[in-house]
Amino acid sequence: MTEQAETAINMIVLAAGDNVGVATRDIAAGAMARDIKGHTVTAQEAIPQGHKIALADIPPEAAICRFGVPVGIARQAIPTGHLAHVHNIASAYINNDEDHYE
Repeated sequence: MTEQAETAINMIVLAAGDNVGVATRDIAAGAMARDIKGHTVTAQEAIPQGHKIALADIPPEAAICRFGVPVGIARQAIPTGHLAHVHNIASAYINNDEDHYE
């Protein structure tokens, strides 16, 4: 991997209080997720473009905050660098599987 690829911006953190970042492109397991403000976290698993990555350990039942707004609740512990998605987040808005778009 080139130095440029290793230091490229590949996620955004939308607000200061967010506990997840959003991948702006696919992030491979073991790669560094990095935003323009200097937030960094090592992806512990593949993070697809547009999906959320935990910026710090998120305990069960904690709010998932994106853009400073709680968008879901952790169904289980989500360790730093792991994918935060429907398999481990319950929606803060919808309570059925068919319409769950977190």
